[in-house]
Amino acid sequence: MTKEGFLAETAACLDAHLEQHPGAQVQDVVKFVFQAMLGVGHLLGPADQVEAYIARETAEQTADPEEPLTEPVGPDWCRLNLRRAMAEGVPPRVIAKLMMNGAPEQPWTREDVAGFCRDYAQRRGIHGMEDILARLADPAWLPSHSEAYRAAYRPAYRLIPCAWEPLLPVVCAVKKRGAGARTLVTVDGPCASGKTTLANRLSRILDAAVIHTDDFYVPHARKTAERLAVPGGNCDWERLVGEVIAPWKAGQPGTYRRYDCHGDCLLPPEVLPGTKALILEGSYSNLPAIRALADVRVFVNTHESVRRQRLEQRESPASLKMFDERWIPLENAYFEAFGLPDEGCILI
Repeated sequence: MTKEGFLAETAACLDAHLEQHPGAQVQDVVKFVFQAMLGVGHLLGPADQVEAYIARETAEQTADPEEPLTEPVGPDWCRLNLRRAMAEGVPPRVIAKLMMNGAPEQPWTREDVAGFCRDYAQRRGIHGMEDILARLADPAWLPSHSEAYRAAYRPAYRLIPCAWEPLLPVVCAVKKRGAGARTLVTVDGPCASGKTTLANRLSRILDAAVIHTDDFYVPHARKTAERLAVPGGNCDWERLVGEVIAPWKAGQPGTYRRYDCHGDCLLPPEVLPGTKALILEGSYSNLPAIRALADVRVFVNTHESVRRQRLEQRESPASLKMFDERWIPLENAYFEAFGLPDEGCILI
């Protein structure tokens, strides 16, 4: 995003905030811009300290499922409402992880904050800001909400990168199941839609292990015409369910073996993960036998033009031809046969 685009989007977010919070004072405007441009870095420290601080603050709040979960403060950051997060079952540990992961680089300075505030105040006819802006020169000074704002709106939030916002429905769905529940999350979608990236990011927040359906294709000896005629038949779902999903859901120890498609062989055994959350990532993760065991189902619905660009960038001409002639038609047949995405999927 260009500098001009960033500033315009931040101004639009601030306009919306002031319309919804007419009691905001000039120092609340400065705080909003400070967060939009400089982010959360000044609040970070060791993970256990961040978690403990959030835990103390949430202990003083009452869960409210009616409040909005997030509010953007600009292109990079949004405010995560603690009362709504509590209602969704999101614990302080996860909120701390959301704060501390995926933070964008901040090219802005306190001087930039002051310059933006002056320009915005001039356009909006806001007066009395200079005394507050002068304090920005002190690197130890942090803006706070006005007493009027606190009394009117009871702010209780934490700043998280906007990149996490699309994943919050998944995080909330997992955490609503409770800390002790074993939760299988499936991440499905077309090739090059970003399934692997999303699954890896979710794993950091949920302390989850990731299993890839690409490691469970059917060996060449079993790729009969009859099998491949069945939608999703090129996925070895029987072994995936039998070696991984069913024993993991039951909390049983065991091992599984990934399939090496280049060598057409099974790799050495690996120990089943002991995590409370398991993410199954890849096409065919909504086949009926898998869907019956899934707790949270995600479908990555990236636009076709973006997926095409990604394929052209990462694949060789020969590989791209294979995608066009074989893999994409097989995926499309699977999606059509099982009506995917369906209403039970969280669309990302």
